[in-house]
Amino acid sequence: MNRDARVAIILLMKGIFYKSDNERAFFELVGNSYGAIIDYFKTIGLEVLVDENDGYAYLKNRVYEDESEALPKLIASRELSYKVSLLCIILRKKIAQFDMQNENEKAIISGEEILSNMSLYMDIQFNEVKAKREIEATIKKVEELGFFKKIRNSEDIYEIKSAIKSFVNVEFLDSLKEKVGVRM
Repeated sequence: MNRDARVAIILLMKGIFYKSDNERAFFELVGNSYGAIIDYFKTIGLEVLVDENDGYAYLKNRVYEDESEALPKLIASRELSYKVSLLCIILRKKIAQFDMQNENEKAIISGEEILSNMSLYMDIQFNEVKAKREIEATIKKVEELGFFKKIRNSEDIYEIKSAIKSFVNVEFLDSLKEKVGVRM
């Protein structure tokens, strides 16, 4: 296995791997070394999901039909807080709108737009400062998940990453509606 393939493996282990992070390793992932990389992760119970069009890949636990073959889950499932889920939904809606209007540009959102959208669903009438701090903390958490990142040399402009489309899908929205009991 060549160096770029090993780099792709390491980047996948860190989280969502975007083509823009390392183009050579991404091409190795979807090209020559695809089979070897898939086999590597299969041995430890992981599946590689790749979206070549949007240029990202990530790992998820493999689903086994036969329980006797199942391995312990390597990637822990974690439940997202209401605020993190809310921000993910806002980002998903924004990228969907952007995809319909602009084909070759990056989807962006400002911190101010995030603040105004989230405040619609939060009770901030008594303590705006506390609510703003909570929203800023939520922004950091979602950024750590890899769904968006701050654009360099900007105060509070964020690029929404295309991988959010895979994670915030119909199943996610239905699950959230059931838990929260509201229409989105």
